[in-house]
Order: sequence, then structure tokens, then C-alpha cells
Amino acid sequence: MVRPVAGDAVRQADTLARQGRVPEAYRLLETAIAGGDALAAATLANWRLSGQIIRRDLGAARDLFGRAAALGLEEAAPIYIALLANGAGGTKRQWAQAIALLKARGGGDAKAQWQADLLDAMALTEVGDPLDVPPVQQRCAQPRVETVAGFMTPDECRYLVELATPMLQPSVVVHPTTGQFVRDPVRRAKSVGFPFVQEDPVLHAINRRIAAATGTRYDQGEPLQVLCYDPGDEYKLHVDALPPGNNQRVKTFLVALTADFDGGETSFPHLGLDWRGHVGDALHFANVDSVGKVDQQTQHTGKQVTRGRKYLLSKWIRAQTLDLAGPPNRPF
Repeated sequence: MVRPVAGDAVRQADTLARQGRVPEAYRLLETAIAGGDALAAATLANWRLSGQIIRRDLGAARDLFGRAAALGLEEAAPIYIALLANGAGGTKRQWAQAIALLKARGGGDAKAQWQADLLDAMALTEVGDPLDVPPVQQRCAQPRVETVAGFMTPDECRYLVELATPMLQPSVVVHPTTGQFVRDPVRRAKSVGFPFVQEDPVLHAINRRIAAATGTRYDQGEPLQVLCYDPGDEYKLHVDALPPGNNQRVKTFLVALTADFDGGETSFPHLGLDWRGHVGDALHFANVDSVGKVDQQTQHTGKQVTRGRKYLLSKWIRAQTLDLAGPPNRPF
């Protein structure tokens, strides 16, 4: 989300909202936006996006980020372009408009230009879908495990590594006794996720390529993650599936983003299968059996890295569309 420095209208609206005077805060922001206040537009966009203060409305949030960008708030433009490109939450995708805006920014924005260059090198339809997907090689029939050579280009992999590196955070869990965040005892690594507001057109095109390769829909995918393993880091034996319930994680898709490291293989001990992959190669496997039950044969590890730094794209795919409705019973 955009976190602009608050102006008078934004500060007043925040105070009113904290006092429970949400209708007054909402009207104050709308009045400020009508008067050309970019910070007010970004603030109301954030409110629409989170759904904590007022009802989540991703279409309205997108329009408000666009308004903030048009009024000169640079931080709003990448989010507006991302939401145009990916159509999060069932809003109508406007891929062509997103790419036009991205390329218009390219002259003075090195990151936007890099994205535009990567997209120009992709074989895409007019709406950003892949024209083809590299062939799949079956490694195991049951459970289904497949590899895809050259799924991403080295340039695409480098982009993800450079995008993720400044934002990496240690993988943590909540300690059951103290309630403090502690290093994850199963996954010792750093990671960063890219939810839809950060899913720029390059990431979106890659996500749609993953959907095509797995025979799923884009909206079944959880946010793309980049994982980073330094020497000594590992991911101990686990399954990617969730506890029984609604909308299970049915598939996992991994892409090797780097290769200059030792150790770090993804290993399936029950299947006698290890995978490492060259830069851009992918691994795809099912987490459940034919009736949707968690398949314990898919237990796997990320073996300890002994030298160098391993980067990996990780994508979990659900059985059904992700629910992006937001918290219930919010006003407006």
C-alpha cells in the first residue's frame, strides 16, 4: 500500500476514524479528493484496499490509486498499473492500458523500463497470457511430479532476485508460549511475498504462465513468493498442503532463480527424487491425491545450502478461487 506523508485532511480523517466517526472521515476525504488532494486519494484507496475501516472494494481502490497518481503522487502509479494488469478480486483487467502506462513511465523510471523490456521479450497474447508453455517432463506419475526446463529466462530470474532481495525477511512463526515471533523451526530461510498490489505486469505475466503450465486459473494462485537460503539454511521435512478444510493447496510450483550454490536440493525421500534445476527450470507437484486427500508421499525437504545463496520462486495453488472479499460488515 501507499503510505504517504499525511496532509491536514488525512490527519483529520485518521483522527475521526480512530474515534469511530467513520462517516465524517469518509466525507472529509471525498471532499479533499474533489479539491485535488492526492494524499487523500491514496488514503481512501488504502482504506478501500484493506477493508478494515470501510468496505473493501478493489475496483474503487484501483480508481483511487489512479486518481492519486494523476494528481502527482508517484508512489501510487505502480500500484495502479499492477491493479489494471491483474484485475484482482474480479475487477475487469485492463492489460493494454496497464502496459501503455508502464511504457510511458519508462523514460524516467529505470524499473518501469526494465519491466517493459522484459514484457517485450515475452510471447504474450493481447491480454498478457502466454502464447505457449515449455514442454513438461513427468518425473513421477503418482503422486504427479513434473519438471519444466527453461520455464523462465535468465533475465526474468534476475529481475525477481533483484526485486526481492531488498525486501527479504527471516521466516518466522509465533512461539506457542511467549507469543513472540521466532525463527521458523521448519523453514530456516528468508522470504518475501508479492500480493496483488505488488504484482507488477512482469510478475502477473509469470503468474499467468504458471497457471497455464499447471492447468489452473490465475485466481487460484496464492501470492508469488521468493525464498532465499544462505549457507546453513534449509527447509525441513514437510508437506505444502493445509490442514483439512476449505480450499486446499492442491499444487506447488517452484522455479530455480539461481544456481551458484552447493547443496539445497528439493528432495522427496518417499519418492527417491531430488531436484535442483538450472536457472529458470521449474518443478511442479501435486499435494493431494485423486480424491483431494493430503498425499504424504509428497513430503519433501529443501536440503541445507552449504555454499552460496539459493533463490527460489515458490507458488502455492488452491483448489478454488482465493477469497478476496475482505472483512464483513464494514460501512460504505
